[in-house]
Parts: sequence; structure tokens; C-alpha cells
Amino acid sequence: MFHFKLVSQTGTKFDSEVSEVVLPTLDGQIGVLTDHMPLVSVVSNGVISVRVNPKDNDRNRIFFATNGGVIEVDNNNLNLLVDEADHEDSINEAEAQAAYEKAQKLKSEAKDQVSLEYAQKMVDRQAIRLQVASLKRRRHHK
Repeated sequence: MFHFKLVSQTGTKFDSEVSEVVLPTLDGQIGVLTDHMPLVSVVSNGVISVRVNPKDNDRNRIFFATNGGVIEVDNNNLNLLVDEADHEDSINEAEAQAAYEKAQKLKSEAKDQVSLEYAQKMVDRQAIRLQVASLKRRRHHK
């Protein structure tokens, strides 16, 4: 077990002992387990998966949608600082789908590079939120 703390601009999202955390990085997904080597890295847009108890099956994982940040692993502590982190229970799938469609429309109507980049960030954010909502829904329907 090791300590995992997830902090966003709006406050602490998770702070507890865990057995495994899987994170999206610029080089692909990495898994952090007890006694992981020291590491500082960038987290990319994607899904954070947390297994609290080592005996928990995949259905008991906790999911967060994130849009990037920084991780530090040292002495059985994983600290993750992100701009945003949405816990699976805080995501309304219908609202995320509507926001995704709106972002797609903004992207298609973008008149300049700045507007296009903004719209793409919104598309990416909502796509990740939809992915987390889907993971939650599939888990509860098994």
C-alpha cells in the first residue's frame, strides 16, 4: 500500500492509502504500485484508475477524468496535481454528451487557430468525461 493524493484547482479530490494507480502520461499509461521508484512526470489527458484494496477486482476501481497535470512519486507517496479531476460519480453522462456535441459544433465553426484549439480542448475534455461515465455504467451493469 502507498499514499495517493489527487489535488485539483478546486481542492483535494482523493487522499487515501491505495494499492494501485494507473495514470495517463505523455509516454502512455503507467501503473504505480508500492515501492515504485522515484518519479516526476507529466500526466496527459485521460482516465485515472485507482484500486484501493489489492484484493479488489476491476469492478471496484475508482475512476477520475483528468486533463493533465504533474505527478511525483517518492517514498510510497504519489502526489498528483491537476487543473481538473472529475470523479466518476460527479459526471452526468447526458450532460457530458451534450457538452461534447456542443464542443464539436464549436470546433466545426471555428474561424481562427485560437478558436479551433479552444474547441479541441473542450472536445477532448468531454470525450474523457464520457469515457469515465461509460466505465462506470458498464461496471454497474455487470
